[in-house]
Amino acid sequence: MLAVLSMATLLFAALLVMFFYSKKSMREDALNRASQTLDGANVRIDNILLSVEETTGNIFYLLQPHLKNPDSVVAYSRKVMDVNPYVTGCAIAMKPGFYADRPDFMAYFHREERDGQTLVVRSDSFGDRHYTEQAWFTKPMAAFSPMWLNPTVGENVDIEPIISFCLPIVGDDEQPQGVICVDVSLSLLSDIINNTKPSPNSYCALLDRNGSFVVHPLGKQLMTVSVPDMGKMNESVKKVADAMMSGETGYLPFSINGRDYYVFYQPFERAFVPNRSMERLNWSVGVAMSKEDIFGDYNHLFNYVLVIAFGGLLLMFVLSWMIIYLRLEPLKMLTDKIERIAQGHYYEAIPDTKKKDEIGSLQRNFQRMQLSLALNMAELRQLTTTANKHGEDLKQAYKEAKKGENLRTVFMHNMTNQMVAPAIAIDDDVTALHKIGDKKHGPDVAMLAERIEQKGEAITKLLNNLLNQSEEEMRKEVEHEKD
Repeated sequence: MLAVLSMATLLFAALLVMFFYSKKSMREDALNRASQTLDGANVRIDNILLSVEETTGNIFYLLQPHLKNPDSVVAYSRKVMDVNPYVTGCAIAMKPGFYADRPDFMAYFHREERDGQTLVVRSDSFGDRHYTEQAWFTKPMAAFSPMWLNPTVGENVDIEPIISFCLPIVGDDEQPQGVICVDVSLSLLSDIINNTKPSPNSYCALLDRNGSFVVHPLGKQLMTVSVPDMGKMNESVKKVADAMMSGETGYLPFSINGRDYYVFYQPFERAFVPNRSMERLNWSVGVAMSKEDIFGDYNHLFNYVLVIAFGGLLLMFVLSWMIIYLRLEPLKMLTDKIERIAQGHYYEAIPDTKKKDEIGSLQRNFQRMQLSLALNMAELRQLTTTANKHGEDLKQAYKEAKKGENLRTVFMHNMTNQMVAPAIAIDDDVTALHKIGDKKHGPDVAMLAERIEQKGEAITKLLNNLLNQSEEEMRKEVEHEKD
C-alpha cells in the first residue's frame, strides 16, 4: 500500500505539472489562433470596405464630367452594382434644385431576390422619409467628408441590414452638391467573415461605437439587437461589450445559451492607403471560441490519462497484492506448522521446497529445527522413561528398606518388651540380695549386689531408651503414612 501510494503521489504530481503546462500552452495557442483570426477578420473586413471605397471613388471621378446629365448619373449608379459583388445597393442623390427641371433627384438601385434569382432593380425611394431628411444624405453634406454609416438605423425600411459608404459630390463651386451612397449587406459581410472562423464552435463579430452588430456571429439579428441590450440579461456579456466599446484589447470569458466561451477582441484597424479617408470608425472586432474547442482535446486527454492512471494503479495494486500473497503463503504455512509443533505435534510434516530465496531458506531451517526437536524430544522421552523406571526401582527399594526398618523396629520393640520383665526381676532380686547381704554376709555381698544393681539399672535405662526410640520411630512412620 505504501509503495502504491508513493507511486500514485509521484504519478499525480507529474501529471498535474504536465497538465498545468499543457493547459498553459493550449491557452497560449488559443490566444495565437484568436489573434490570427482577429487579424484575418480585420483584414478581410477592411479589404471589403476598401474595395467599396475605391469603387465609390472611381465612380465619383468618372461621374464628375457627367453630373449635369441625369441619365448618366442613373447609368453610373447602375454600373456600381455591376463592378462590385459586395455592393447590395447604390444611391446617387443630388440636393434639391441641382437640376432645373427636377425639384429633387435620386437614382437608387439595389439587389432583390425574386423567384430564386438575384436581380438588380431600381427604386424611387429609400425608407418612409424624403432622402433629404435621412442621415446617409444629411451627414456627409454637413460634414463635407466621406464616412461610413448605418443608414437603416431609425428608418422604417423593408430591406436587410446594411452599412453604407457615403461620399459627398463636390460641384464646380467646391461645395457639396450631392451624395454617393454605396450599401454593403451585413449578412453577406457576416457570411464572408464567419467562413474564416478558427474552430467549429467559434464565430466573429464586429461592433460599432454604440455596441450594435456590424458583423453578427449568426448573420442575423443585425441592427435589431445590440450587445448592451444583451448585457442587461447577461452580466458576462455586459463586461465583454463594455470592454469592446471602450476600444480595449484582450479576452474575457462569458456564457450564453448554456455554453462557455472565451471572446478575444481588439479595435478594428483600417489599413493606410493614399487618398483614403481615415476617419475613425470606433469599431471593435472580436472572435468567440468555445471552451470545448479550446480545451476539449485537453479535457478528453485529461480524462483518458486519469482513467489510464487509475487503471494502472489498480492493476499495480492487484499485481502487488498477488505477488505478496504468493510470497507470504509459505510463511503462513510455516506459521500454521509451528503452531501445531508448539502444541506438541512434533512430527508435523513440513513440505520440501526448492526455492533459493529467504523464505525457502527459512523453510529448510524449520525442517532441520523440527528434526532436531523431534530427536531431542525422543531422547527426552527415553530419559524420562529410564528415570521413571529408576524411580520405580528406588521406590520399591525404599519400600523394602522401610519394611526392613519396620521389622527391625518391631523386633527391637518386642525384644525390649520381653527384656523389661527379666530386668525388673533382676532388679528386684538384686534389691533383695542387697538387703540379705547387709544382714548375713557382710560388705562383699552388699558390694556385689550393688554392682549388679548398677548394671541392671544401666541395662534398664538402655532398654528404656531403645523402647522410647522405637516408639518414636513408629509414631513418625504412622504420621508419614497419613501424610
